[in-house]
Amino acid sequence: MKFPDNITIISDEVSQDLPVISAFIREFRLPGIELRSLNGRAFKDLTRADVAAVSTASRAEGWRVVGCATPVFKCDLDDTAAIAAHRDIFQRSLEVAHELNADLLRVFTFLRTPNPAEPAKQARVIAHLSGLVALAAGSGIRLGVENEHSCLAATADETLALLAPLPADRVGAIWDPCNVLYVPGAAPATPADLVRLAPRLFHLHVKDAIRHTTHPSGSAHIAAGTPVGVGEVDWRAHLHALAATGYGGLLSLETHWRLEKIDEKLLHLPAGHAFSHGGEVASRTCLHNLKSLLETL
Repeated sequence: MKFPDNITIISDEVSQDLPVISAFIREFRLPGIELRSLNGRAFKDLTRADVAAVSTASRAEGWRVVGCATPVFKCDLDDTAAIAAHRDIFQRSLEVAHELNADLLRVFTFLRTPNPAEPAKQARVIAHLSGLVALAAGSGIRLGVENEHSCLAATADETLALLAPLPADRVGAIWDPCNVLYVPGAAPATPADLVRLAPRLFHLHVKDAIRHTTHPSGSAHIAAGTPVGVGEVDWRAHLHALAATGYGGLLSLETHWRLEKIDEKLLHLPAGHAFSHGGEVASRTCLHNLKSLLETL
């Protein structure tokens, strides 16, 4: 892996303002961004003008949108109306991806409930993901399933179980080892998890955190974001393992840390000016740290 060739950033971890994002891309000579919220609007609410502005800027400045961070299926598995609405969001997201020449749409695996590995529950998730595959047929767009602590696929085992029946060329993992730190009772992700996921790995998210044993809310094993490289992920070991797999894809910085603490509600569904406040400074720190880590490989 080389910096900056293999490194991108999620747009709203820098700013809600496209000129600021573009300047950041130029400063670090990044190949592009993963698009999430912009102009104070969540991805699902982006206007035609928002999308057109990103398309124009990327063509004029020579960078690309490497993926679209949709919120699809970050909803309840038993909420029929929400599922229908999220399928509509996915359909619109396909159109956005086409306009931006992006070939990867991020999706989720429904909100976490007890016994997430229950076979009947996993079968239902797989069926819904298969429905998205059908909607995307012939588009050339891949589905990246992100592991997320608040969703049914949070760990490597849970992610692999859901990916196994789905077509490997169409559906793969967006792996985030840091997200596992936020799962109560789960062992931290290891480089070995990354190696197991490698055959299905489409994309990697980079952030860091420290897990606490207690939390003001009374819940256990809640983590707090840190700059990349100073938390509990051991990114040096993960990057060594990634290099050994021959991975040729991209890493997206998902900073999720600020000098001023981010409200946890914003971390669950990141979007808007409040989420991006302080992001540029924090992301600059994390990119410098990531660059230093990559230089040790």
